[in-house]
Amino acid sequence: MKAEEHLGSGGTPEEDFECQIYVAAPSRDRLMERLAAALHVSLDADHMMTFGCVDVEWTHNDYEGTGARDDSPFLNWHSLLMCQPHHGAASTAFVSDTATILEALRGAGYRAVPVCDYEELLPESGIDHLRSDSAATRRSSRVAAPT
Repeated sequence: MKAEEHLGSGGTPEEDFECQIYVAAPSRDRLMERLAAALHVSLDADHMMTFGCVDVEWTHNDYEGTGARDDSPFLNWHSLLMCQPHHGAASTAFVSDTATILEALRGAGYRAVPVCDYEELLPESGIDHLRSDSAATRRSSRVAAPT
């Protein structure tokens, strides 16, 4: 499904299409520095960055420590990235840029789960990404040692 078909034309990107990415990262500075390096962008003094048509800002996840359910363990993670598309950005552009940010996080070794109206357009979105990671870990731990 294309971004335009999924998102429609309602609202402006800055009002409706913010994406929150929960990240298993205990340190704001290290997370933002590694993400900026992976995306080849600069980090401003407030530890904010812009990638393509998306502004990225770190905030503390207020749900951390509240006892998230087993089906949503990412709600207990410390870091939350707020990804806000620029005014007038095309939906295909901000979905693509958000996907690149998500892939950069995962490529840097972070567990990351997006929560937004278009998460199914992003690579291995939502809780399914965690399930596939857990399944892969279980499969690799069952491989017999060579004799």
